[in-house]
Amino acid sequence: MHAEPDVTVARGGLSTPGRRVLGQLGAVWLLGSTLLTTVIPALAPLLFVGWGAVLVGLLVVVVLGAGLLWLIARSTASVTVLGSRLGLWALLVLAGGLALALLGWRWTDEVGLGISSDPSLALLLGGVPYVLVAGLLLRGWRPRLAAGLALVGLLGFGLVALARSGPDEVTERLRYAAQDRRAAYVVEIPGYRAIDSAYGGELGAGEFAPADPAEVPPLRYVNVIAGPVVGDARGECGQPHLDAAPTVESCATEPGGAVYLRGVVEHGYQMIRADRGVVVLGSLAVDRDLLRRATRTIRPATAVDLPTEERPADLFVVDLPGYRAQPIGIPRGVGYAPADHTGGDASVRVALHVTFADQDPCFQAACTTEGNGLTYVRREDSHAYVLRRGDVHVAVTGGVSVDRSLLRDAALAARPASEDELLRALPPPPNRDLLDRLRAWLQART
Repeated sequence: MHAEPDVTVARGGLSTPGRRVLGQLGAVWLLGSTLLTTVIPALAPLLFVGWGAVLVGLLVVVVLGAGLLWLIARSTASVTVLGSRLGLWALLVLAGGLALALLGWRWTDEVGLGISSDPSLALLLGGVPYVLVAGLLLRGWRPRLAAGLALVGLLGFGLVALARSGPDEVTERLRYAAQDRRAAYVVEIPGYRAIDSAYGGELGAGEFAPADPAEVPPLRYVNVIAGPVVGDARGECGQPHLDAAPTVESCATEPGGAVYLRGVVEHGYQMIRADRGVVVLGSLAVDRDLLRRATRTIRPATAVDLPTEERPADLFVVDLPGYRAQPIGIPRGVGYAPADHTGGDASVRVALHVTFADQDPCFQAACTTEGNGLTYVRREDSHAYVLRRGDVHVAVTGGVSVDRSLLRDAALAARPASEDELLRALPPPPNRDLLDRLRAWLQART
């Protein structure tokens, strides 16, 4: 075994091995600070030429760096445990130093030290990672211990600084989800389930539907659609085929020429008016007799019937008490929905939403103030309770069939989501590298 090099002071100076150790570490520092730390970033302009030019430049720098390290190892072989394997020493110092340097620059950027953007600090500290690796390869346990302790100390300090740097995990996820922490509220509503189960259980932060599907009233609507009668093809009951007619499971001809059609989800009547076929189709929840009476009133639409429609002449309307008409798209026609907005899941759904207090919750609505920041808001197709909580309005809105007291209780019960609940509900940002995941892990445990 080789003896540990004597680096003690003798007659006012270092011993020969000590001078070689300092010479080796100084040369490694100089090479790391100048060639590897300064020259590699300077290759960035080669990107305008192409990636091939960048790769060639990197190869030249690496080969030159490895060659210079080999010369350093050759002149100081007696102070390293790899004295007979100069190429391995050069490779370990080059690869280990580059790895530590890349990690160090990214870490210093994360914690806000800004070393990579300061040329003077980069030049001064750029060679430190290579010196630490070379120190671990020195002969003797004392210099290796010193280098190891320095490396462990820097890594420990770096981990502590990393855990305290940047946004915490909850803030990072809120930012990725484009949400404001002040608006992150959750609530449990008896008899309801959250549409989005991200928070788990009955807890939710968006829309809620009745837990029992039987409590959802059937959807009621009627569509009146006209189309030209083309060709001689006839259906089972003698009616012409129209694109707007449902897939028929059964049909029946009634007095006056109307044909009753029943499909899987719709039923209604088809009539011929002049050269056009007109169908009056409703959901199965709409009474057949109501559709029959409406069919008897088919007539061309006028501007009075459809004041918002520019060309009402090619549309047909019917008399349908309790329903409100509006134009519909493809196929073009007139749709009718209950004027009182009852029926369907929209009439029994509940939603929690939070807005900032500078927005007026009573815009185009009738409001009743109940004190303690609580306001009842009534609109044509919904109603809500809004509670002022600091600089936000917490609103619980329901369809017209939702009980008012349920909305009030839910608004009072809504609370800010906890960190654990947000971590469960919000997805982590994608494309996170090892340092991001390490910081999240450290923050969760400190």
